Amino acid sequence: MRRRSVVRKALLLLSRFSFASLGLYGVGVFAVMAWQQVALPGVPSPPPPVEPESLTIQPVETPWLVFPDRIGRGETLAALLQRNGFSPYQVHQVSEALSPHLNLRHLQPGDEVEIRYAGAGEVEAIRVNRGLLETYEVRPEGDGWAAGQLSIVIEHREVARHGMLQGSLFASMESLGESAALVVAFAEVFAWDFDFYTQSRQGDRFSVLVEKLYRDDAFVGYGDLLAARYVSGDTTLAAFLFDDPSGHKGYYDAEGKSMRKAFLKTPLKFERISSRFSYSRLHPVLGTHRPHLGVDYAAPTGTPVHSVAAGTVVDISAQGGSGRMVSIRHAMGYESKYLHLSRFAQGLRVGNRVEQKQVVGYVGSTGLATGPHLDFRLVRYGKPVNPLTQIFPPGPPVAEEYMEAFRRRVGELATRLDPAAEAPRLANAATHELTE
Repeated sequence: MRRRSVVRKALLLLSRFSFASLGLYGVGVFAVMAWQQVALPGVPSPPPPVEPESLTIQPVETPWLVFPDRIGRGETLAALLQRNGFSPYQVHQVSEALSPHLNLRHLQPGDEVEIRYAGAGEVEAIRVNRGLLETYEVRPEGDGWAAGQLSIVIEHREVARHGMLQGSLFASMESLGESAALVVAFAEVFAWDFDFYTQSRQGDRFSVLVEKLYRDDAFVGYGDLLAARYVSGDTTLAAFLFDDPSGHKGYYDAEGKSMRKAFLKTPLKFERISSRFSYSRLHPVLGTHRPHLGVDYAAPTGTPVHSVAAGTVVDISAQGGSGRMVSIRHAMGYESKYLHLSRFAQGLRVGNRVEQKQVVGYVGSTGLATGPHLDFRLVRYGKPVNPLTQIFPPGPPVAEEYMEAFRRRVGELATRLDPAAEAPRLANAATHELTE
């Protein structure tokens, strides 16, 4: 019985092997027939092959491969090139070629470096973009490298903005799509006549005409602020930029008087006036009535304090109730004093010449003080005067021989500052552009 069962299994395996062999044989025959293009019943013949001579091969141009990179924090151009595969010798050659055109120490984190490779994988050029307005290129030349600055096309567009003060001047300008740089420029034009930290009110109206700079349709920064207007209650301030034929450039009011005064209205950005000029004030520390011959500006510790005018440092002291103090002598018999400073500006010494708006120290609470503030004092010919009531003379006006040109320029700019006049101008410009 066992022998009969073994024989039956052997016959079964042999039959399966025979059927599989026949199947493989059939597939092989079909493949050979197809390769030899033998027509099978019911199967159409494939088209004849295309002769190689009838094919036209188009050459493909290999474009440059551009690898953009950025200088990291604490990194140099040399370090960037080395981590991109340049040898120390190549880095030295590139730096030597660039040095006559660009001070490599002036490169900042974030500045872009483009390394361009040709089709064969060789470096074709290195471009260094310093900020958005300067581009330098280095190319292999012979056994070394040649470098130069590329000319960049910057488009100047004059843009007018009109708004109402809602919140702060920063927030109001930002709502119009402008940045802090324009706010600072706007405030500086009126810095001698208006204090935006204490005098501005909700609902004040402002207009500004400014150049905006574009590179390849991308905004890269602001040019000149051409004109500005600020209306607060019954006060209207207007300033116009005028570049006279002699090369002098400055801001003037509509009458040609300089917007720049001999003294700033305030020496710092402050939060509030905590104490005013008085000949009898209750001292917050001593508890007695005594003169306070200055103005206290409350501000956070470390707030920069600027010299209100050009002058010479005559005293730097760090003792007594005044705490750390700087005194500066100015023209026309004035002397300014800055009390309770936390520290002095680095390198400031007696006898130094300082310019208007130059930092001389930082807000603190040294000496007899209950909190961080600046006690600002002004003396004229040895007598204390109230800084808030002083009227300072302006700088030189527009020269008489240029007044006619100045009035024409003011007429042009003043129209652009008027929202009612600006709207039709923009509409006409848009219509003209569509019909061209």
